Amino acid sequence: MLEIATESYKSTKNWFARAENGDFIKDRSPQKRSLGVVVAIDYDCNMMRVKFPKIGKFLWIPWKNNGHYYVV
Repeated sequence: MLEIATESYKSTKNWFARAENGDFIKDRSPQKRSLGVVVAIDYDCNMMRVKFPKIGKFLWIPWKNNGHYYVV
């Protein structure tokens, strides 16, 4: 039982961690943008520029994590 609880914790521990430059993030928002790489962070605007190779776009998304992405 303890092992199951530990695995559950491991899968959720990064949901609210903030990403840094070069981190891979998995998007959990309704837009379903998949896996991305953080290219730049604008701390003044609380936004980060993320490259999503699967859809071929660079997008600005909020840096403060409210559960809409997690750090891989």
